[in-house]
Amino acid sequence: MFISFEGIDGSGKSVQARLCVDYLAARFKTVHCFDPGHTVIGNAVRNILLNREHGEMNPRTELLLYAAARSQLVTEVILPVLKEGGVVVSDRFYDSTTAYQGYGRELPLDLIRRLNRIGAHELVPDLTFIIDTDPEIAAGRIGDADRLESESAAFKMRVRNGYRRIAEQEAERCRLINGNRSIAEIHAEIRSIIDKKLAKMPDKRAKGFSETNPDGTEY
Repeated sequence: MFISFEGIDGSGKSVQARLCVDYLAARFKTVHCFDPGHTVIGNAVRNILLNREHGEMNPRTELLLYAAARSQLVTEVILPVLKEGGVVVSDRFYDSTTAYQGYGRELPLDLIRRLNRIGAHELVPDLTFIIDTDPEIAAGRIGDADRLESESAAFKMRVRNGYRRIAEQEAERCRLINGNRSIAEIHAEIRSIIDKKLAKMPDKRAKGFSETNPDGTEY
């Protein structure tokens, strides 16, 4: 199973992704990754993207860099784990590009979708949690802001509305989660949804999932 977590900066998605990994790793081989990054190439691209000194970056340059980092992540990390029957939990995936560069930067959505398919090598998450958090609450959770975290309130609202739109359009895959609640309440809802999803995937569990967490599992 491939699970992704999405949301505006400060939404609490990273905390929930880690809790999800802890929950699943007790039963399955589980890898925790983040997009962009996780690979040597991806981390190099991430440093460029989030550097506040790169304020002159063109929106299309930004878009292409995200797609490039994602391509490396998919081929080097995600696909090999999935082919072995493991679980991958990703802190962001291509929905972030749709929300930030599509709705936030207002680049053409058809262009975004084409590049998302290329960068993801046609891979689609089995389940995506969109943590929907009030921007003011989210802002209070951010410390030293990076380039994207420093964007205007109007930009962040466009991104949040973009995520809501994605959830509406892809309700089969995406679950919109109220992020204004406690960490425990949010995690409990996510666990319930995951358990129901796993119950519908008996064939995959029988073929590849391990009952114990193997040594060397990445977190």
